[in-house]
Amino acid sequence: MFKRVFLIFIALLMLFSNNLLAQGDYDYSSKKFWQELYSKNKVVDYPLIFIHGIGANIDYWKQSMEAINPDYYEMRFIAEDKIYHNYDGKKKDYTIWGISYYTLNPMEEAFRGNLDLYALRVEKMVNLIKDLTGKDKVIIVAHSMGGLVSRRYMTLSQNNWDSVHKILTVGTPNEGVKTSVELVGQLVDLKEGSLFLNKLNKDWQKLSLDNSAKLWGVVGGIDKSMPFNLETDPDATDSAGAGFVSIASSIPYGEWKSAVGDNFNISYFDTPNFGFRLAVDATHMELLFHQGTFRGIAWTLTNFTAIERSREEF
Repeated sequence: MFKRVFLIFIALLMLFSNNLLAQGDYDYSSKKFWQELYSKNKVVDYPLIFIHGIGANIDYWKQSMEAINPDYYEMRFIAEDKIYHNYDGKKKDYTIWGISYYTLNPMEEAFRGNLDLYALRVEKMVNLIKDLTGKDKVIIVAHSMGGLVSRRYMTLSQNNWDSVHKILTVGTPNEGVKTSVELVGQLVDLKEGSLFLNKLNKDWQKLSLDNSAKLWGVVGGIDKSMPFNLETDPDATDSAGAGFVSIASSIPYGEWKSAVGDNFNISYFDTPNFGFRLAVDATHMELLFHQGTFRGIAWTLTNFTAIERSREEF
């Protein structure tokens, strides 16, 4: 009798442990995790590119890039005919990049900048990274407005679309923001129902139909420290105040409903619209260095099927 009870206890313990394992009960931000992931040789060898959001810069992703590999490269768009980078040519494989689509003139960006312009700049930088590393594809991890810029870059041409292995948008207003001071190009483009967003989503849908692989992953946040941010509310945002990103916008197509409740903080693969989907309790800035975001990054680097992923401990 004791032996039978003991065996049942062990079985339940193993089942509980496996569930924790499958949902990523790991420190994904630790260097050990990333060293082990890369050492398994199951990581695709494409440049991993981090892209910031509105009014930000490369340093916003610095902590996350350093957690994965402190030996990352930087690239900045200086002018139409000048792009700065610190790539030394010594390493071709498994490179990590932080790039910025802003010039060094903040006033110019404030009044002249718009998301179509930034997408063209990203196009130039991605092409340069491909040339420097000799790789035909890249992986993009983008925060906030950077996700819209990156998606727009992908829809500029079939070649751009084919150049992206996977893209993870983090706290990105894919359906726009309800409140935006429409004084300059960036803010006009971000407004819900803008011409930019309508064209982006139309072009994205068209290209997606020709590609059965779900290469887009999304991470959305709800700031639960704010009592008015209810999971069941599509307008719940990742921070207090107007202009922040709602969960319905960061996880679009109505899939936010399937990402909250009992599914909150649980990674899902190969959903109706996404290769990776996750809603977490986090503010807009916390998403830049968050366990959920790291889970999404791990997904971008792998080529597993959904079953293999669950077995491979993430």
